[in-house]
Amino acid sequence: MKSVYFQLLWFFCLLITKSSPAQIPSGTWRDHLPYTNALQVAEVGNKIYCSTDGGLFSINKGDNSLQKYSKVSGLSDVEISSINYSENTNTIIIAYVNGNIDLIRNDSIINIPDIKMKLITGDKQIYSILFIDNIAYLATGFGIVALDINRKEIKDTYQFGEAGSQITVNDLTSDGEYIFAATNQGIYRASINSPNLVDYNYWSRITNVPIADYKYSFITYFSDMLFACYKNPATEYDNIILIREDSWENWGGVSEHYYYLGSHNNKLIIVDLYKANAYDTQFNRTQYVQHPSTYLAKHAMVDKDNILWVATLNDGLLKSESGNIEIIAPNGPAYKDVGSLTYESGHLWVGGGNEATQWDYKGAYAFIDEKWENYNKKSITELEGFPNISEVAIDPSNPDHVYGGSYGYGIVEFNGGEVQEIFDEEDGILQPIEGYGHGFIRVMGMDYDENRDLWITLNLVENPVYVIRSDGEWENLNFTSDIFGINTRITGLLVTSFNQVWLLLDRDGIFAFRENSNGTISEKFFTIKNQDGELIERVYSAVEDLDGNIWVGTNKGPVVYYNPSNIFEEQVITGFQIQIPRNDGTNLADLLLENEVINTIAVDGANRKWFGTETSGVFLMSEDGKEEIHSFNEDNSPLFSNKVASIAINQDNGEIFFGTDKGVLSFMGQAVAGNEDFNNVYVYPNPVRENYEGDITITGLVTNANVKITDISGNIVFETTALGGQAIWDGRNFTGNRVHTGVYLVFCTNEDGSKTYVTKLLFIH
Repeated sequence: MKSVYFQLLWFFCLLITKSSPAQIPSGTWRDHLPYTNALQVAEVGNKIYCSTDGGLFSINKGDNSLQKYSKVSGLSDVEISSINYSENTNTIIIAYVNGNIDLIRNDSIINIPDIKMKLITGDKQIYSILFIDNIAYLATGFGIVALDINRKEIKDTYQFGEAGSQITVNDLTSDGEYIFAATNQGIYRASINSPNLVDYNYWSRITNVPIADYKYSFITYFSDMLFACYKNPATEYDNIILIREDSWENWGGVSEHYYYLGSHNNKLIIVDLYKANAYDTQFNRTQYVQHPSTYLAKHAMVDKDNILWVATLNDGLLKSESGNIEIIAPNGPAYKDVGSLTYESGHLWVGGGNEATQWDYKGAYAFIDEKWENYNKKSITELEGFPNISEVAIDPSNPDHVYGGSYGYGIVEFNGGEVQEIFDEEDGILQPIEGYGHGFIRVMGMDYDENRDLWITLNLVENPVYVIRSDGEWENLNFTSDIFGINTRITGLLVTSFNQVWLLLDRDGIFAFRENSNGTISEKFFTIKNQDGELIERVYSAVEDLDGNIWVGTNKGPVVYYNPSNIFEEQVITGFQIQIPRNDGTNLADLLLENEVINTIAVDGANRKWFGTETSGVFLMSEDGKEEIHSFNEDNSPLFSNKVASIAINQDNGEIFFGTDKGVLSFMGQAVAGNEDFNNVYVYPNPVRENYEGDITITGLVTNANVKITDISGNIVFETTALGGQAIWDGRNFTGNRVHTGVYLVFCTNEDGSKTYVTKLLFIH
């Protein structure tokens, strides 16, 4: 009987596995970082590690497999400044711009946050890492830090500027007797065996160099010779010099800028913008990579197999072997810069520009079918004169049809990934800021209405509102209100389900209007005042929830406008700040996020609100805003930064995308949009394997369905209400114990019981 029982279980297992699509588990984080802007490479056994502007990845030389590393996979921070590998201790050191340090050994990550946490005025960045025995010497913006790798602790700090002051150290090397430091104030050296390197008197500046107190960017000891790099102030070109005991001489050529000078595996490596050269101990050039336009070299090394690896700013990691060049980089967006995030019908678009990067050629990025595509002048020649795309609107009837708005250069229309047209001041349609021309059309918001008309607003102009009708015709609207002028700053635009258009005026309030069926326009301007009459000046974002209420993000938290359909008839417009009772025996309450700047708001399938803030990360609040469900920040989660500029949600599977000032990442939430019927219900994972500890998801439900899970005998083990169209179960019964192996029935019912559905789940304990 037992054999028959388990045969039936495995029959269900095979049946369910074939019918259930692959899904990402609830609560899972994913990074979406750029990997083509490579910065540094390091050899670790049979792998080559490459740090980038966004993260870190490795390639296994045996099978060419790639692996990504970020805060999502366990790193402690973002923005890597330097990496190196200590073969003596089998430890990878990852150093960050803010001074944070990770040690990776035997797949374990040990964080050493001492420098990051230390109260140091000025630059904490770690620029390079030198290993001597079991000590890692870190070149930082304030001196040298000695890290004992085995003890996993900071050993000493050496500050040897004038009178022992801080000094920026750019690079380090050693000849076995001395440590040499290339600094902003010259080249210093000290004996490794000095009794007290903390005492600045044990450090001396080398004078037999072109300019003794000048900035030196790189230094390396190779083939019993000391080499250094500095910028000649007379020519403004970088020079590499050979330093002897009492003299110096120029070595090799000059470059507009050298990006790296160092040595690896008995090879001298010299990198400038367009080429990487490797020399042997007799100074014969043995390898090089040189390409005129695309490969912008940043760092390089020759590994133990005599393969040249080059980190480039455009293409990722280059592998040069026997004259063949291979380009290596995981898929990702081109840059980490983020403007707006927009999701529609399986397509996520990210504006790569914002006000801070309006002159940069970041373009936009799209995440479709689990793959990133990049849209900028490097990939599309028509975007040569169109530097940034900050706002994005996806056609709800055709997700391949997309408009991108630039903070400066107008609007570009894409279809199927190709540029259809660019609209700017030359068309006589869009109005630049008065007195300026090309580069001063500031698009600040774009949103479609139910008629497929695209509404657009510009900044700092007299007539800021445009519309592209569904037939492609443009209109520039005029209003009777005198609120608009050349000094009016608009921070966003929202089209509501009532066919109202809300314009967010930075320091003035909100201007709402509606096109009426008789051709007239209803208008309403109002300042933002809460229920106590308090005036709130700054407004940043707005969203409509599933009940038709408008949530507005301000510098004092969110403000809610209930029943906005009557806004044009109301004499006084009052917004409400949610009151959170303290529950401390008093009648006192606090206002929801009242000390936070709300940059962005998104509503998930259960009508819950996600708030992205300027300085405190992300908050998920209940439908009415009174209960905190999640609070994610850079200290308690993989969130890259506490500054969250934009949020977009895939309502089909619940994945929430966060746009931070340090890149995009996503979190698999628990709520999805509900359905009208039980047409596509499935459970994942199914079967639940014996080693699986995560959540079990029942999706494809009608909105707010009641879900009961019973064993095969009909005993209820779990019951819940769906979050929109999805329910989550942790695999435990009402007593908190993990359920036994067996087949379980999932009963689903809508709110009035008129629609039902039953499916099966195999659970293996």
